[in-house]
Amino acid sequence: MEYTKKELGSYNLHLIKTDLYKTITVKIFFREEALKENITKRNFLARILMLATKDYPSKVELTKKEQDLYAVNIAGTNRRIGNYLDTSISLRVLNDKYTEPGNFRKSLELLNSIIFNPKVEHNSFGDLEFDIVYEEYKNDLKRLVEDKMTYALMRGLEESFPSSVTGYRGIGYLEDLEKITKENLYEYYQNVIKHNYVDIFVLGSFDEEEMTNLIREIFPINTYKKKALPTLVARKENSKVKVVTENIESSQDNLIITLNTLGLTDYERNYPLSLLNVILGGGTESLLFNEVREKKSLAYTISSTPNKLDNIIIIRGGISSGKSKEAIKIIKKILKDLASGKFDDDLVKKAKEYYTSALDDIIESALQIIESYYMIELLGVDDIETKREKMQKVTKEEIIAVARKTSINTIYILEGRENSGESNT
Repeated sequence: MEYTKKELGSYNLHLIKTDLYKTITVKIFFREEALKENITKRNFLARILMLATKDYPSKVELTKKEQDLYAVNIAGTNRRIGNYLDTSISLRVLNDKYTEPGNFRKSLELLNSIIFNPKVEHNSFGDLEFDIVYEEYKNDLKRLVEDKMTYALMRGLEESFPSSVTGYRGIGYLEDLEKITKENLYEYYQNVIKHNYVDIFVLGSFDEEEMTNLIREIFPINTYKKKALPTLVARKENSKVKVVTENIESSQDNLIITLNTLGLTDYERNYPLSLLNVILGGGTESLLFNEVREKKSLAYTISSTPNKLDNIIIIRGGISSGKSKEAIKIIKKILKDLASGKFDDDLVKKAKEYYTSALDDIIESALQIIESYYMIELLGVDDIETKREKMQKVTKEEIIAVARKTSINTIYILEGRENSGESNT
């Protein structure tokens, strides 16, 4: 795999040459400061761009064009990465050697049309597309509570970090949706195109010079760069553990525990923390899975996930109704034992094997490889092979040191009650 980064004035071009795939994957990232008032607009924008362009003014015509280009796949996603809102639009298409000359170029032109030539008239998005997205998005927001674990995670983060970007709802807010118009959405679109940071990644088998010239020609990107923000979210120690219980009609409890990971070095964040999380709740060999689910039969599911950019670990569990307090007691003991070094050396070995397997999985996915290089761009982290080598050298003592820098921030329980009626916090 051969990686080259080129700074092309208003954006960065990242070329990843490999013969692993028959496809060429292009992914364009737009990112800006994570402001709460922009989350819903950004989600709305990502949806409406996929419905029509001036060149293909209906979803039917757009889909037909995608099929004509040997079923090119184009998709858009939104997320928050640390202090940034990040929108990515990806294209995956068969290399021309498996289709016909010029197919890749035509696919890039379609991607350009979707991003830079949306269906707009009189500085306003179209009525039909706007109304379709508005109704679908409104229904999604109203149905949030139906997915109990997703709702619990959202509420748990809100309660844990009420004044931080970490507590923002990634899906957006109904009250903000109601403020969006066709006109102010287009105004926001213009701001994104003109002022966001932009990175373009291309992965596949290609000639570097030809690809560089093609990207320059097709994508008219001329953004004005603002001063970059730190990607990592600053976090302070809370004075005491916050406990919040909310009742909802459900056959089980949904438990969210947020943990602060404070004062970590870059090395600790990227290596010992990863292994600590695998040991804590990263799979079927983890302490949470075995102690809470297998031995005590308190949970249907339980796991933990590190959010390194937010300096937290999130424990989430689907707990037997009324058993959350018992589960929390066990979880607290597990965290204490980890900080005291009371865990088997064999767990460290298994965690390294688990991590190595996860790295192998990255190689199997073009989009995951791009994501890995994007994190190198944002955070300066190591490449995949360097990660593999360094992870093998992590010691148990280093994992313990990170465990000692970990503490509970908030315990949130979405307590299931049969026919509980109105929920209350």
